[in-house]
Amino acid sequence: MTGTIGISQDFKELAHFLAELNNQKAFHIGYCGLLADEIYETLEEDFVGDDGKIAFLVARNSYGEIEAAIGVDIDEETAEVWGPFNINATLTVQNQLWEQLMQEYPTLRNFSFFLNKENIKQQDFMNMIQATKTGEHLILGLEKRNFVRVKDIKSTDFIQNDFQAFEALHSAAFPNTYYRAQTIVSRLNEEHILKILKSEAGEMLGYAYYEVDLDRNEADLHYFAIAPTAQNRGYGTLLLKEVVTEIFNFREINEMKLCVEAKNDKANHVYIKAGFVERDLLYSYKFNRSNGMK
Repeated sequence: MTGTIGISQDFKELAHFLAELNNQKAFHIGYCGLLADEIYETLEEDFVGDDGKIAFLVARNSYGEIEAAIGVDIDEETAEVWGPFNINATLTVQNQLWEQLMQEYPTLRNFSFFLNKENIKQQDFMNMIQATKTGEHLILGLEKRNFVRVKDIKSTDFIQNDFQAFEALHSAAFPNTYYRAQTIVSRLNEEHILKILKSEAGEMLGYAYYEVDLDRNEADLHYFAIAPTAQNRGYGTLLLKEVVTEIFNFREINEMKLCVEAKNDKANHVYIKAGFVERDLLYSYKFNRSNGMK
């Protein structure tokens, strides 16, 4: 009896398989979480299309057990790839899994991968399909129990009078980013927070925008920037510690993680000074259907 490849029909089974592998650096995929319950929620929310189509394929061995899997979180013609996850499948089976995924989504042009540096098997696969390595990224972590909170907060919540200076700094610091200044402001609420650091004269020194998800006990620092004229004067560490203090004031949040460019030593120095420690190094890849394997 031979194995089979098909669409995942059991997200709970799949979530446990992904969690088991993703907690091992040799199989780790950066887009996927570590806890089965959280992975299950994301599968339910992001991997079922409006038409009900499930965007995850699995390969099973002759005993019916999952031995490889791959899925895509789709945004129009672009997809973040969860995988390939492969514990025992042969390279031939993994290639068949990838080829079937391509057939299932013929209009997808661009695929993004995020692999742990110790995931050698999938780095070799990236070379085989002629994907392009686009960057190296550090995953930094900080636990609440290891952080000394700031008592005197100098940053303030955003007000409309801050917009012009905020927009100028945000546009300069992140010229091609996914959230423009107006988008950030439109999202603000009790869990989407924009902090502004100003001098006594009212000059914009820096800002930080973060979001908390209390249902998942998570916090994401999306943007953090210090004005060029205010850099190397301790304002970055000050603002970052204040933001982390406010995030840890949510009793549901016990840990923070950040993904930063590995080669951005200047910014990373600020994170390390604030107490963050390196957890993983991940490599990002891009695959374009028109350039690589069909």
